[in-house]
Amino acid sequence: MLIMKCPKCDKYISSALLAEITSINCEHCHATVAVNNVLVSSNGFTFDRNDLLKRFFRYRKLLDEVIDEHNSLTENSSASAISKQSVEQFLAILQGMMTGARDNFRYQFLSPLSIKLSYSRHECTGTFFDLSTEGACIEISGSNPLPRVKGGMSIEFMLPGHEEVISVDGDICWTQKAKKGEHAKHSVGINFRGLDHSIHAKLWQFISGAANEVQK
Repeated sequence: MLIMKCPKCDKYISSALLAEITSINCEHCHATVAVNNVLVSSNGFTFDRNDLLKRFFRYRKLLDEVIDEHNSLTENSSASAISKQSVEQFLAILQGMMTGARDNFRYQFLSPLSIKLSYSRHECTGTFFDLSTEGACIEISGSNPLPRVKGGMSIEFMLPGHEEVISVDGDICWTQKAKKGEHAKHSVGINFRGLDHSIHAKLWQFISGAANEVQK
């Protein structure tokens, strides 16, 4: 969660959009104030966002190590429940920190949003796992070829509650191959390329509205 202290009433304002906006209406005193000194709050811990960004790769490496430790303890039947719980809590803190370090709020869909994909002369369907104004995490059936990192991808979709088809192009920045299994899926990270201003505005309207709903 992103928070900042209101310079008018000294109470904390919380909004997932603080990294993307320059001013905000205080939820307490209702004054419109400039966004400054943003903090990241994660499971009872608070970090200065600028300090976090300076050390991002260090914390990113630590997160990878904690994920490995979490997986190792989960598979170890002799590991104590207290150890497993502690690593689970530490993992949640680090994941919250990494989320707060993002420049764009990612809306995670409760029900995956269906999309049409085209990459490397291959066409298929998939779903958005999450979505921001800059990119998305996509899931596609493991029966499809794994997209190539640094390759291109074209996507067509409709936002919930809208009938207009949106078409975007993007660059594939990471992939995770599906594990063995009938319903296994590839995961793909994509950065949108050259978004039209009107499409960016529509995505922002949807995502910012979703962020406000999440906080209610």
